[in-house]
Amino acid sequence: WRPRLPRTWPPTSSKLPKPTPTLLTPPSTMNAFVSAFTPAVAVKSTSFTSTRAPLATTTVAAAPVTMFMQGTFKKAISEFATEYPGFASRGWGCTVKAERWNGRHAMFGMLAMVLTAYAKGHGLIPNADQLLDVATWGNLAQLGAMGAPGANTGIPNERAIILIAHVHVLLVSVAAALAPFSFQDKLLLGPGEKDEEPAGLVPAMSFGLTKDAEIFNGRVAMLGVMCLVGQSVATKTPVLEVLNTWFGKILM
Repeated sequence: WRPRLPRTWPPTSSKLPKPTPTLLTPPSTMNAFVSAFTPAVAVKSTSFTSTRAPLATTTVAAAPVTMFMQGTFKKAISEFATEYPGFASRGWGCTVKAERWNGRHAMFGMLAMVLTAYAKGHGLIPNADQLLDVATWGNLAQLGAMGAPGANTGIPNERAIILIAHVHVLLVSVAAALAPFSFQDKLLLGPGEKDEEPAGLVPAMSFGLTKDAEIFNGRVAMLGVMCLVGQSVATKTPVLEVLNTWFGKILM
C-alpha cells in the first residue's frame, strides 16, 4: 500500500503548520535597527595595521664561548694596528705569535724552576752555599749582596749557576727573535705576512705536536707562573718552596 500524494508538493493547504520564523537577521538590517536608537557619536578611525616590516624568522645557532674572546682579541689587534701601524706591520704588539712565544717562555720557566728545586733539594749543585771569590769573579761575586754594609756577603755558587743558565737562555731567545734561522718559527712578521687567526678562549683540543696544543699548554704555564708568584708574595714564602709544596714536597 502506498499513499497517494497530491500533484503539487509541498501542498498549499492552509491547514498545514506554518514554518517557524528564524531569529537570524541580516547584518544590514540589524545595523539599521541599532542605529535608529543610538545617538550619533563621532569616533576617530584608528588603524591597527602595523607599519613595521614583518620580522624575519631566522634560526640562530648556539654560538660557542670562544667567539667572545676571539672577537675581543681581534678588536685589540685592530686597535693596535690603527694606533701603531708601523709596529703592527712587523708583528709587534697583540699578535698570536707573541702569545705563543710568551707561552714558550712560561713553559720553559716552569721547567727550569722545577729542575732548580730538584737540583737544590738533592744536592746536585756543587758547593751550593759557598760564596764566589772576589779575586776570581770580580764584581759578580758582590751581585745580590743583601747583608749589612761592610759585612762579608756575596752571591753563592747556587745563585750564580742559576743566573748564568738563565742569561744564556735569554740570549738564545733574543737571538731567535731578532735573527732566526730559516727553519725556525719567527716571532716577527715579514713584509706582507699576515698573522694567524686567534685561537679563542679555549683552543681546539688536538693531540700531538700541534699549534693548538702549544697555545693551550702555554696558557696553562703562564697561569701557573702567575699563581706561583702570587702565592709566594702573599705568603712571603720563597718560590721554590711554594713549588715544592705544589709537587707534594718531592723536589726538595
